Amino acid sequence: MRSREDYTPFTVVGLLITVAILLAFQAYMIREPARIQAVEAADREGARAAGAILYAENCSACHGENGQGQVGPALNSKSLLTTTSDAVLSGLIRTGVPGTVMPAWGQDHGGPFTDEEVLRVVSFIRSWEETAPETVPVEAVPDPVRGAAIFASTCFICHGERGEGGPRAPSLNDPERLARFDDAWYRDTIAHGRPAKGMPTWGSVLSPQQIDDLVSLLSAWREGRTITPGIPLEVHLQGALFALRQRDALDAAFHLNAGMSHAAEAGTPLEGIRAVLSLITNSELTAAEARLAELLGVASMGVAIPAGSVEEGMVLFGNRCASCHGEKGTGGLGPDLYGNTFIQAASDPSLIQFILDGRKGTAMAGFSGILTPEEVASVVALLRTWQE
Repeated sequence: MRSREDYTPFTVVGLLITVAILLAFQAYMIREPARIQAVEAADREGARAAGAILYAENCSACHGENGQGQVGPALNSKSLLTTTSDAVLSGLIRTGVPGTVMPAWGQDHGGPFTDEEVLRVVSFIRSWEETAPETVPVEAVPDPVRGAAIFASTCFICHGERGEGGPRAPSLNDPERLARFDDAWYRDTIAHGRPAKGMPTWGSVLSPQQIDDLVSLLSAWREGRTITPGIPLEVHLQGALFALRQRDALDAAFHLNAGMSHAAEAGTPLEGIRAVLSLITNSELTAAEARLAELLGVASMGVAIPAGSVEEGMVLFGNRCASCHGEKGTGGLGPDLYGNTFIQAASDPSLIQFILDGRKGTAMAGFSGILTPEEVASVVALLRTWQE
């Protein structure tokens, strides 16, 4: 008879291999969370470091080198960072803040930043949260006049120039309708929108203070008060002139009609504005542009040349332009302004008008309503010294 084969050694070896595999897998499982955390930490640090560079080149001139605030508000603030989500910060950077000097930085809104770059900047700002100081916010009383200015530049397209409503949105300037809900309801509705009814979310675009100003306007309308936007006539006329240069008759007429109530107090004859409106009605847009240019005291190519101060231009450039063009104008997000062929080929009036109007589709936002022509003339005087 053949002897029975003994498989015991093979069984023992197989059992030992199985135990070894289980132990190795267990060790891997124990170490894996730490490895994942290390990778995530490295990714966060990479995003933070890249965001620090973007912030220094583009944001520090307005918000301060360490986020302490300067032209723009403080970002290195415990109260801001603990109450504001990354999504809101990203939205504000992408879209800018209407009614302020904060431009849109996202490419979808005409800015230079990709979505990834926006997230990197947010990652850098978020890194301040742990050590951010407590800041005492300045209590600002909601102002219906400021609210009317925001409404006139943001909400009128759907709700009508004076809140009378339109085909896309209901009337808001209706005391009976406004009485159905309180201020808190309108504040939440503006902030979160009503997507099913076409009302966008404004909480990621407007600041809480701006939303409070809008609610203050609605409250005034609820009481039957008439509120005139605190927008200077010059801003309306500059907006109309820009629209005419784009051959946009509807926008030009809107700005002119909106500025009519300010004309007398600003010393501009109503007859002049009515004459421009009449030319627009008759589709004589070139003539309307020339007539409006006369009202503004500008030539057809741009504004009349006020006396500019290089010293004032240096201060204004540092506060308003350095974030894009570099502290010394040598370029960054925007082009180098030394020996710049565009500046050399342009007249002073056309340069002043260019700075006031901005360049559509780019991060170069117009400064009309932010800087006066006299202040822009000082910036141009500084630019001329850099062409030598």
